[in-house]
Amino acid sequence: MHLRLRAAFAGAIVCASSVPAHAEAPDFGYVYTAETEAPGETELALWATDRRGKGAGHYDAQDYKLEIEHGFTDRFAASVYAQFASHDVHGLAPEFHDVSRRLAFQGVSAEFKYNIAKAGGRRVGLTVYAEPGWSRISKTTGDKADEYELELKAIVQKNFAHDRLVWATNLTLEPEWEREHETIAPGIVTSGTETELGVEISSGLSYNVARHWWVGAEGRYHSVYPDWTHGLHRENYAVYAGPTVHYDGGEWSVTATWQPQLFGGPSATGSSLEFDDHEKREFRLKLSKEF
Repeated sequence: MHLRLRAAFAGAIVCASSVPAHAEAPDFGYVYTAETEAPGETELALWATDRRGKGAGHYDAQDYKLEIEHGFTDRFAASVYAQFASHDVHGLAPEFHDVSRRLAFQGVSAEFKYNIAKAGGRRVGLTVYAEPGWSRISKTTGDKADEYELELKAIVQKNFAHDRLVWATNLTLEPEWEREHETIAPGIVTSGTETELGVEISSGLSYNVARHWWVGAEGRYHSVYPDWTHGLHRENYAVYAGPTVHYDGGEWSVTATWQPQLFGGPSATGSSLEFDDHEKREFRLKLSKEF
């Protein structure tokens, strides 16, 4: 009888170890989930985004963000970013000036996330997000700029299949103010402020295919509205979609996302893509370390 109990106990241990542990929400490359950093925990993350391709000429740009995020409560987290960029732009005049700049400091921003409802079971997660920022280099053109922006997000998340399948959707509004200086004559410089509004809807679905591994897809629609303080008139838009892979090793995690542009408008001649504010494709890699 004693041997049978021991055998049953050993079998129970084997069975328990073979059952996947509770799966945390995965990271996406572009879509945010409603999860916030746990109280007292800190995450250090490096974001690297490679953007390439316009209608003609040569366009090659990289964006880098170094982030430190801290959880203050089980619902509130905040982070700070240092941003860097590099641009190699040639043969795209008159829309773009030629720019050849290696890694340079771009700007800073801060992020604040508040979780209103936790995702899990039949519950839908909801988080609101605000990110004020300042930039000294234009992301799109690579020109020197003095830009201020406020990124606002509503983040919705729903889990399925005992939290092994995660769906998240974001609505993002990004008003931007750019301070411009133009020399109209020797010693005479005029200044003005140009406004622009970015609107983005993004969504992602990811499945926990194996221990530590999540595989899925995410897409996003991004549009630009110039001079938005005097009325909303869309200037252009683009739609991206592609695969995403996330590895969660506990303290360390890695996320990789490929995002080709599927279509946009107004499209370039002989193409179905939009190239004024968008590129042919993007690849994003995120490395994270928990403390």
